[in-house]
Amino acid sequence: MNRLMDYPRVVLAAWQRAFVYFISLTWLRGIIELIRHLVEIYRRFERLKERRRGREPGCPPKCGRVPADVYRRADPMIYSQRHLMEQGLAVTWNNPDIQLFENGQPVSSSQLKPNTDYEVRATIWNNSTRAPAVGVGIEFYYHDFGIGPVPIAIGSDTVTLPVKGAPGHPAMATTVWRTPDAPGHYCLKVQLHWADDVNPKNNLGQENTNVSAAQSPAKFTFPVRNEDVVRRLLRLIADAYEIPRPIDCKDRPTQAHSNKQHPQFAKLPTFRLATEEEADWAFARARHGPAAHPVPVGWTVAIEPDTLDLDAGETREVKISVTPPEGWEGCQAINVNALKGDDPVGGVTLYITRTGGS
Repeated sequence: MNRLMDYPRVVLAAWQRAFVYFISLTWLRGIIELIRHLVEIYRRFERLKERRRGREPGCPPKCGRVPADVYRRADPMIYSQRHLMEQGLAVTWNNPDIQLFENGQPVSSSQLKPNTDYEVRATIWNNSTRAPAVGVGIEFYYHDFGIGPVPIAIGSDTVTLPVKGAPGHPAMATTVWRTPDAPGHYCLKVQLHWADDVNPKNNLGQENTNVSAAQSPAKFTFPVRNEDVVRRLLRLIADAYEIPRPIDCKDRPTQAHSNKQHPQFAKLPTFRLATEEEADWAFARARHGPAAHPVPVGWTVAIEPDTLDLDAGETREVKISVTPPEGWEGCQAINVNALKGDDPVGGVTLYITRTGGS
């Protein structure tokens, strides 16, 4: 009888144990599932990192591979006025990477003799620290003094560029140019050809200078040609930019500091070419921009006309008169740049000289 009375209590205790067991088991299963879920998330994250690195998931580092669409690209370059002006910088048309030599002695491109052999040397750079360029084609041209004339071929050369900073960098391209029989002033152009160039915009350099003594005032005359196929309105502006001396690396600010100090120059162009290292354009524009190199106080530069409305292929003469201050002596560079809207077309660097005896 007592055993029958204890039966409900035993059954209830058994149900309680079973309930606790199942509750505990469900909780344990939940913990296990959570751990499995976290492990899977971690594994998926690791697989994604491996694929971004170009390796198969689970592959040790030594079996890493580079995808077929990822490779290093060289950047052959020369001092390119048009490219620098597009970045908002002032330029000189006395190209530091182009030099003429006669019998081994450097000569000015503004003082050439007719029917004479000159050696033209062009310094070619590689702006890439990761990819060399083998067999870069170099074309040399000349044209009559002015802005926009049709170039005439001189010769060509081929150079091999190691990576930037390596032995053999920069390379030197050379050709021999026999000047025309007609005396006069001629301008030089150097064009680089490289099929897989990171930045093809810095491949054309120009040497375009003229020298005149300041006989109160110094006077220059040169043609301006519209080399486009449609009518263009060109305007001529002057500045006094010359390449300044390099600054010490320890004095160079960081890019973040430059952007903060010169926010008006920090805005990048609409179109930006890929580079290995982000350029500090704010610092460059503050140091090399036209606003930092105006025509000096006391100087007068008269451009006639300063605006040209030219048909396709039309050429007009431009007269420039430069008057230095009274008593000035030395050598002063004045750059005259032709712009189509805000786009650079060409230019010339004029040197005004005066000594105590003139």
